[in-house]
Amino acid sequence: MKKVSLEALAHQVTYRFVGGKPEDGILSCGFMRKPEAHQSQIDFKIPYYSCFVLLGGEGEYWDEHGVYAPLRAGSVVQRLPNRVHSTRVHANGEWLEFYVSFGKCVFDALAATDLLNRSLPVQRIHEPENQIPIFQKLLSRMCSVPDRALTPCLFEAQQIALMLTQGAGLQAGLSPLMAKACELLEKDLSREISLHEVAEQLHISYETFRKAFRREIQMSPIGYRQQKRMTTAQMMLMEGEPVKSVAKMLGYSDAYAFSKQFKRFCGCSPISYIHRFQESV
Repeated sequence: MKKVSLEALAHQVTYRFVGGKPEDGILSCGFMRKPEAHQSQIDFKIPYYSCFVLLGGEGEYWDEHGVYAPLRAGSVVQRLPNRVHSTRVHANGEWLEFYVSFGKCVFDALAATDLLNRSLPVQRIHEPENQIPIFQKLLSRMCSVPDRALTPCLFEAQQIALMLTQGAGLQAGLSPLMAKACELLEKDLSREISLHEVAEQLHISYETFRKAFRREIQMSPIGYRQQKRMTTAQMMLMEGEPVKSVAKMLGYSDAYAFSKQFKRFCGCSPISYIHRFQESV
C-alpha cells in the first residue's frame, strides 16, 4: 500500500448526530492540525467518548488520576467520558491527529464487554501512517451520506477505535508468541475454546499466557475472541446471512443468545443492524 504524505493531509473534520441524547448521539471524525500551543486542551472534559492517534508532532498527556505520558507519532489517546484530562501541544507546527468520537452509551457497551479498556488512556501503535487510507475512507463517507445512512459509519468508527486501542491488524509490534496466540483465538469461532488449551499449544502455563496477553494486547483473551466473533457477525449480516444462521455458525445456542450479545457489542439488535445497513446502500 502506498503511504500517504502527512504534509498532503489538510485539517478536515465532520460532526454528525445519530439521535438520542447529545452525549449519546454524537458521531464525529477527522484530521486535526494544531500548530500552536494555545490549541492545547487543559483540564478538558467531554461527556462522550473520543479517541485519537497522533500522526505527527509531540506533546504531553495527563489526567485527574495521575496518569502522565509523553505523546509522539503513534501515541493513541482515549478521551474517556467525563474524565478530566489535558493534552499539551508542543508548538512546532507538526501536530496532526486523526480522531473518532461517538456516544457514551456505545462506549459503555464496548467497555462492559472488555473491548475498550478504561484503565489505559494512552497507548502506542506502530506505523500509524499505514492506517491513513482507512481514516480517509471513513471521513469521506461521513461527509457525504445522509443522516439515515450513518449507522454503518458508527460501526466503522467503533472498529477504528478498537483497531487503535487493541492494535488489531498491527501484529508486527507483537512478540511472536502473542501473534501466535491471536491467530489461535481467531480460529474456530463456532466453538467454545479453553484458554488452557490455547496456553498448551503455546507451550506455556495458563497464568503466563493470560498475563502476557493482557500486557501486550491490552485486553483479556476472552475479550479479544469475543471482539473477533462480533466483527465476523457484522460482516456475515451485511452479506445477507439470516440471524439464525449467523448465530449457529458462530456457536451460539440460539438466536436469542446471539442477539443479546450482539446488542451489547453494537448497540442495536441484529435485525436493526440489517435494516439500517440496507437503508444505506
